[in-house]
Amino acid sequence: MRDKIYAYLKSQETGATSSELVEQVLKIKGASPRISEALIQTAVAGDRRFTTDEHHRWKIAERGGTPLPEAEFVLLSSVMVDTAERSKTIVEVSAQRMRNDTVTDRLHLCIRPGVSAESSIRLPPDFAQEIRDGVSAEKAACSLAQFFGEAVLVGYDIQPVIHQINTMLHALHKTIENPSLCLRSLTKKLMPNLQQKSLDDIAAHFKLPILDVRRSEKEIDGIADIFSRYKDLLKAQGFDTVEAVLEFQYPHIEHVDFSRYAFDKYFLLSIPQKPGVYMMKDKDDAIIYLGKAKNLRARVSSYFWNTADRLQKITNLLRDVHRIEYEVTGSELAAMLMEYRLIQQYRPRLNQQTEVHERPARYGRLKNFIAILPSSAEASLDLFFIREGLPLKQYEVLKDAINLSEIEKILDIMYYGGGTQDRSSGRANGWKNNRNDRLPARIENGETDIVLSWLEANKDSVNYINTDTVCTKKACLELIKDYIRDEETPQKKHFRMK
Repeated sequence: MRDKIYAYLKSQETGATSSELVEQVLKIKGASPRISEALIQTAVAGDRRFTTDEHHRWKIAERGGTPLPEAEFVLLSSVMVDTAERSKTIVEVSAQRMRNDTVTDRLHLCIRPGVSAESSIRLPPDFAQEIRDGVSAEKAACSLAQFFGEAVLVGYDIQPVIHQINTMLHALHKTIENPSLCLRSLTKKLMPNLQQKSLDDIAAHFKLPILDVRRSEKEIDGIADIFSRYKDLLKAQGFDTVEAVLEFQYPHIEHVDFSRYAFDKYFLLSIPQKPGVYMMKDKDDAIIYLGKAKNLRARVSSYFWNTADRLQKITNLLRDVHRIEYEVTGSELAAMLMEYRLIQQYRPRLNQQTEVHERPARYGRLKNFIAILPSSAEASLDLFFIREGLPLKQYEVLKDAINLSEIEKILDIMYYGGGTQDRSSGRANGWKNNRNDRLPARIENGETDIVLSWLEANKDSVNYINTDTVCTKKACLELIKDYIRDEETPQKKHFRMK
């Protein structure tokens, strides 16, 4: 009934009264204005698609959100097999990251299921060998979680796949919390008369080639074709944002009641689409959860999206949160570091992972370097100084700075001065951290691990100077000057000294 009311209001530019909706949509004649009002209020209760104006006319609420062409999606296909324990396990996964129908990255993994499961799996010999040579379940899950980022996940029957990945991540105290779109559920909404038993039925409907579901690499391209057509169908029906599609997918899920919070949906729409850290606080102003994001608005808003697959942690957050605060950073790396430091300081009760569990592999032979990234401050850059055995140093510099004496001091202490000879204690003579008090070595090491992991994941799009190959402080300082005064620095790639 809500969808019928929505469709009628879309055709009425000036909206409609309750009596008009009762007569035209509910097909009830002669109802009094009071009864009509009660009927419509009951019919649309909790549905944020509807609002009333000052003349008590019902209208479709103006919507914000992430337009579909601007949203990042990860399409997911997997091969699951039965084990001797009569449970299913993933042995192959293919993923495509997409924006506006353009593939921006791909990932393919064969996953070793373990000795006990491997002996009971029946696969073609060549496929079985690929599985035996594949990566461990934990490594695969970490790679997938990193690949997903904050994208919306898309698949045919996607919830069992997400459940399997989260099971693999459990030992590492990690969880995938991305919103997801299920093509199977969307098919029931978009094409209710289609008798679908598999993805092939949808492909046949669109006259696409029959899909080879025996290998995920073959199936993923079919999923991409189908999802592209579904976005056209959704747009034709007025669902042009991620939030709108999620609500359309699960129309009967209870909507979030914003009256219990110290903010409303318009606060969510006002959050910048920039990297940063968000803090969720309860009524006592205690921090109950801390998180980072590449896109603060999309990430924070996702907790309040209308989905049937909310994790228990998110349900707990929605129950306990009262206020949300955030801080914008210049880069994802700065957000990751800020999140880590704040978690160490406050230990929020709903943050499951408080340590850096995965020890990163260094990028090639890179040990000592300066990463140069955008800053949250206007016309500034963030410099991250890394030297093996020393704590991280983060420094913000104006792009039109004339006096770089502080940077010279850092270069002396970390790379080119006498202090760099004191390696046994992991400290340089004259070193002062960028915080007033020394952090425990455990936290300092965690920060370094975060930087190295981030660099490995973003090695094709990061600006850095390898100080091991820049022999003098003067040469290094000139390179830094070139960076900070170049308007194109945030867009540069591979500006390295090897």
